[in-house]
Amino acid sequence: MRATQSLRYAARLIIVSGALPGVMLVCVAFLPAASLPKPTEPRNESAHFAADQTDCDQLRKTVQQLTADVDQLRRKVADLDKYRQIDYLRDLLRKEEQRAEALQAQIQDLLEKEAPLQARIDQLDDQLRPENIDQALAGVGSLRPEEAKEALRRRLSNEKRRVQAQLDLLHQSQARLQASLATADASIQRLRLRLAEATRS
Repeated sequence: MRATQSLRYAARLIIVSGALPGVMLVCVAFLPAASLPKPTEPRNESAHFAADQTDCDQLRKTVQQLTADVDQLRRKVADLDKYRQIDYLRDLLRKEEQRAEALQAQIQDLLEKEAPLQARIDQLDDQLRPENIDQALAGVGSLRPEEAKEALRRRLSNEKRRVQAQLDLLHQSQARLQASLATADASIQRLRLRLAEATRS
């Protein structure tokens, strides 16, 4: 009796165990979609890569634009420096030319002063000749003609020394002015060359 019941129990288990997969399939089939776990969506790596690539391209364009702006600013600064250098050289050249003109005017003034002084010295040299001294005193009556001649000679010689001293000072000043003028002319030539090079570059 117990063996029969055991066999029945085992048969039931077999039947139930055989039907269980089908029941499970039916349950799974009829479960609502919301109750099922959603499958994990695959990560869209291509979209992220495209976004990163877009950011890199935009950054690259920004860097290129900034580099172009910096280069443009550098060119403008270089142009400003060039024009400032040109203006500076022109200002120096103008000052040197004005200085040279002033020196030439001073030299010309000395030459004008030199001419009458030199003419007076030539005149005194002529008057100091013995025959001219005798002739100058010929119409003057004197008890001591030699002393009169010596006095006249001394007066003319003293005047000649004074005039010669003035003339020597003029010559010294003229020499200094000529040296300064030569320096100014050389400076003008150098500035003109520098200005020509600056305007060509």
